[in-house]
Amino acid sequence: MFPVRLLSVAAIGVATAVLLSPVWGGLFVAIQFAAYLVFIRVVAEAGKAVDDPSALGRLRGWTEVLTIVLTGHVAAFVYIVWQVHPRLLLECLLLIVGNMVLGGLQVHMRWRGFLLATVPPSIVLVPMMVSLSHGDPGVVVCTLVFEVAVIAAAWRQQESDLWSALARSERAGAAEQLRHALEAAEQARIRSDEANRAKSKFLAMISHEVRTPLNVVLGMASVLKPQVVDARQSELVQEIEAAGGMLLRLLNGALDLSKIESGEAVLISAPVDLRECLNAIARVWKLRVQELGLTLTVAFDGTPEHFRLLTDGAKIEQTVINFLSNALKLTPKGEIEIHASAKPDANGVVVRIEVHDEGPGVPEAYRQKVFEPFEQLEEGRAAGGAGLGLAICRANVQSLAGQLGVENKSPHGAIFWFEFPAEPTLMEEAPTPTPPTSPGEPVLDRPVRVLAAEDHPANRMLLSLLLEQLGADATLAENGQAAVNAHAEGRYDMILMDALMPVLDGVGALAAIRAVEAGTGRRTPIYMLTANVFEDDVARYLAAGADGVLRKPIELPALSAALTKVAEAVAAGTPA
Repeated sequence: MFPVRLLSVAAIGVATAVLLSPVWGGLFVAIQFAAYLVFIRVVAEAGKAVDDPSALGRLRGWTEVLTIVLTGHVAAFVYIVWQVHPRLLLECLLLIVGNMVLGGLQVHMRWRGFLLATVPPSIVLVPMMVSLSHGDPGVVVCTLVFEVAVIAAAWRQQESDLWSALARSERAGAAEQLRHALEAAEQARIRSDEANRAKSKFLAMISHEVRTPLNVVLGMASVLKPQVVDARQSELVQEIEAAGGMLLRLLNGALDLSKIESGEAVLISAPVDLRECLNAIARVWKLRVQELGLTLTVAFDGTPEHFRLLTDGAKIEQTVINFLSNALKLTPKGEIEIHASAKPDANGVVVRIEVHDEGPGVPEAYRQKVFEPFEQLEEGRAAGGAGLGLAICRANVQSLAGQLGVENKSPHGAIFWFEFPAEPTLMEEAPTPTPPTSPGEPVLDRPVRVLAAEDHPANRMLLSLLLEQLGADATLAENGQAAVNAHAEGRYDMILMDALMPVLDGVGALAAIRAVEAGTGRRTPIYMLTANVFEDDVARYLAAGADGVLRKPIELPALSAALTKVAEAVAAGTPA
């Protein structure tokens, strides 16, 4: 507002100086500029005290006072010039009309300020028009109509300008709020990323610490299994393998929680005999059920071939185990039942699995919430649950394109259920590699010299037994530096390198060996042994120069496949 008004005042002053005299022009400009300087200061002071509730009231009062001073001065000035110099009537008319329009078009806080800006010039305009028309009533009426029209148009425009100013202010406020919201969201994202990194680091540590002893349990069982002749002992070894395998799958499921939360869980479909899977779960949990004084039954509805499916057996097994674990914790006495049905339809087979317990049941208000992370009933919290099992179940079932839920049964207890579509398959389509049945049946046609680096004594013993069973000639090293030294002193067909070792870790030893071999034309196949099963760890090992990665617990078929590949390459005289 101020630049336009000050330029207008300066222009009027120059015109007055030309038409009358510099004294008249200078006097007009001096009074107007003095009033505007006060006006500018008032607005500036109000801008500094936006948080003071009384500042707006003071600004309104000063605005109205200065408005009447400015418009009153212009009206008086024009009237005096007209009286002193009647020849300048047309010039005075143009000036007073322009002042009336300009004053009305300014954005006023209240209607009173609008009237103070438009009434003084309107009053002066009437006698000037009467004089110009020599008292013609028609001209007087037209003048009044003109004034009303100008004031109405100015008021309408002023209202529009006011609302535009308010809208701009609201948009500016909304933009500021949005900026603050975006900053808060960015800070929340940073905190979330830090929490995810901490969680991944924690899960990696837990994975490594659990997989190391589990590697020994499963590995020793696989070594012992072909050596056992007694039927009862063979059954016990099989149960150890089954329980260890189940524990491994549960561990893998827990490590998948971060992928589940980010929507990155992967469905791994393979032929599964669902009847055998559920019966195996029942066998493994039989002792625990007996210890609690409960009974566990498994029932099937459907022909055996309908339970032979192409689906993700690990996710199904994990979901059933979580349901069963909850049932055992919450059932004080009585029977727990696993009921499975498989019904063919036009698209394949629809499977429904239920776990019936005789616990307290789930109130209706909580039947969806219990599948959220960390949401638990008081009974579950008292039983020591972490609140993650059912959330993992929900994610598993969603990845199977199924649905799940819970309902109460009469007279007491709950039925946790899930159902999903699957494709039937013939189990013969997916033969499973089997380890040798006895130590005297190695899988290699010729001995393969293997250097195995492992710092854990039990794991070294296990590697020695597994390699011996597969027909390999093993040399053991207890850290990465010892492996580098052994490689420098002898030739090996293959190196198994543990990832985490003292003195020199597996990646450092891998780099040292590759540096020694550079330019010699020699390249020994190196397979990393790791309990770190995250994909970025595996990618890092491969990028460092590893030929493959064997995850702990070591699976005998995977180790056998790697050895066979190396043996075939050695026999053909090509790098493995």
